[in-house]
Amino acid sequence: MKKILLSLVLVLPLTSFASDYGVTVPEWEDFAPPPFVDVKEPKRIGKLNIVASYWYKRKVEFEEALDRCKSLEANDERFACYEELKVDQFKQNTDYNARIEARQNAAAGIPEMTDRTDTMLPINNYINNYTRLMPNELR
Repeated sequence: MKKILLSLVLVLPLTSFASDYGVTVPEWEDFAPPPFVDVKEPKRIGKLNIVASYWYKRKVEFEEALDRCKSLEANDERFACYEELKVDQFKQNTDYNARIEARQNAAAGIPEMTDRTDTMLPINNYINNYTRLMPNELR
């Protein structure tokens, strides 16, 4: 019993020392949207399944990269691999969000066509007022 307690006393500070570097093991939950944290491989084809298959593919790639990082022996290399994995995932999320925003902007159509403040309204009012002031006009 004393040996177990002594080993715990020695091991616990070492584990906290390892986290003092500020590097934690990345988790999939940090990068995936909440509906796709526990994504499974989609079986059918559909709009929702295309999105699910994208996140499933990313999850598989993430887990493979995480396993490669965990297999590294040196702590410095492992921590660098974790940081590289985090940067890569944040970059992929930024690219994904930019693609979604571009798709939404394209689907919205031409902004001039949907804008309710038509630029021709002031000109139309000017023309109406101008024609009222024209002399020799039958009304």
